[in-house]
Amino acid sequence: MIDLVGILNEKIESTEKSLKRAAFERDNSATPMESQHDQTRQIANQLYNALLDEKKGLHLLKRKLKDFNIIYTLENLSSGTKYRFFIVPDGLGGSTIDGITLISDKTPLSNKIIGKNTGYAYELNGQQFRIEKIEDNK
Repeated sequence: MIDLVGILNEKIESTEKSLKRAAFERDNSATPMESQHDQTRQIANQLYNALLDEKKGLHLLKRKLKDFNIIYTLENLSSGTKYRFFIVPDGLGGSTIDGITLISDKTPLSNKIIGKNTGYAYELNGQQFRIEKIEDNK
């Protein structure tokens, strides 16, 4: 079982650490009165605000996690190669855990297979694939 809550909590924790570092840099940089040409404080403040936005977005993802629990096994019909994908909310994709690749629900592949049944065949990037198995993330 892939623990999306744990993955999300790790991302939130990492973002919080980055927020603390950015706040420290911002608070300990020269003010405009101290140095007219040093933009360190301004850049650190921009980073801090971007990290705040990221943290808010990660907390919003927590509400969506219950809707994501399906792992797809796909077969490349030309090569016979099999792939396992777990479709996750946008922002959590891009890694592989125990041979299962996490992909965003916004990817072209996700759009091809979400809501389809076992046996469904499709073409993607000039290659033919088939959904071999659909299982719950347990």
